[in-house]
Amino acid sequence: MSFKPTGNEKNYAWVILAVLTLAQLVMSMGAYAWGPLAPFLRDEFNISRTQIGTITSVMYFTSVVIAIPSGIMVDRLSARLMLILCLMVMGIPFGVLALAHNYLIFLVIAAVSGFGYGIINQVSTKGIMYWFTTKTRATAMGIKQTGVTAGGAIVAVLLPALTLISGWRIAVLIIGFLMLGMAAVSLLFYRERPAALEAASPQSAAAPKTSQKGKLRQVMANPNLILILLLTPLMTWAQSSISSFLVLYLNENLNYTVGLAGICLTATMIAGSVGRVGWGIVSDRLFHGDRYKPIVILTIFAFASALGTAYLRPGDPLWLTLLYSAMMGVAFLGWNALLITLTAEIAGTELAGSVVGILITVAWTGIIVGPPVFGFIADKAGYYWGWIMLAAFGIINTLGFAYLAWRNKGRRPPEPA
Repeated sequence: MSFKPTGNEKNYAWVILAVLTLAQLVMSMGAYAWGPLAPFLRDEFNISRTQIGTITSVMYFTSVVIAIPSGIMVDRLSARLMLILCLMVMGIPFGVLALAHNYLIFLVIAAVSGFGYGIINQVSTKGIMYWFTTKTRATAMGIKQTGVTAGGAIVAVLLPALTLISGWRIAVLIIGFLMLGMAAVSLLFYRERPAALEAASPQSAAAPKTSQKGKLRQVMANPNLILILLLTPLMTWAQSSISSFLVLYLNENLNYTVGLAGICLTATMIAGSVGRVGWGIVSDRLFHGDRYKPIVILTIFAFASALGTAYLRPGDPLWLTLLYSAMMGVAFLGWNALLITLTAEIAGTELAGSVVGILITVAWTGIIVGPPVFGFIADKAGYYWGWIMLAAFGIINTLGFAYLAWRNKGRRPPEPA
């Protein structure tokens, strides 16, 4: 049965979206802090590019570990409770990071913070699946996912300046306090949609569990989902490599100052925010709910932008660097909302948290592997081959999603049950 929201529920959907977007923003400030802080952490701990990439990897490793269990918990428990929990589990370790005085301790604390970050996508996806219909869902998901790139843009601009003034320890402490503050905001303003509460009632809980397990197995056997699970790690690999190394690449190879390189990363993040909303609008309005064709278009942008970045040389005009930085943001960071929406629609509202948890688990293996491998390639062969690798990922995704677009021609996404 489709949910027909009342006027008040329609209006409150936007309050829910605002809370989820802000939660995603402050947590993403933490997840994307390592790129802007890379030059300072390199000097502080005397570490290599590979070790810098490992910071991102350990945080996402624990995020992957918790993704499926937390997705199941989101489907069975209160999304409000899980939202507050993930903000606290990430916020407290970020405050403690300010006390780390060697690289190993820093890595361990960063890993602990990943347990919180591994929950937010499942919570926020579940909320949007409940509060929005297919006519606005991809747009709402895109708006929510702008919190990711907006958080990255904020830290790209502010962290280098704040670190120069007060040190990186104060910078990470502030990020931790922001997450804990957002937990309080969520406690006050996040509300379960009435239909969600009904689904969590004792009568619903009494339904045979084997039925839900059977549905999950059926969803996981969907060939569209299987191919999506194979392709997505390549995009997350590229996304995390860009956020971790663009500043260092521009600083070391193109002789940009850290501040100017940070501005280019900010352009990437802002363009990613625009892409996440823009691709959602394109999918909802221009392609009438078709998720596959817009993904094909954006993967072509991904290929072109990585290839162009590989061929940047010292002395090239700043506008060209900004152009490729923005294109990478639109593509390699802009795909996220559209693909999560597609996955949630394949799963259906009832299993959205569980299946998105599985997607996160598989997809984020690219984030775990990507930055250290990109850093290793940069150490041994130069950044050029790292960017060529990302361009190849763009082409592979173009071919894969073009096949899915052809295979699903004429099919419409289901309305929420």
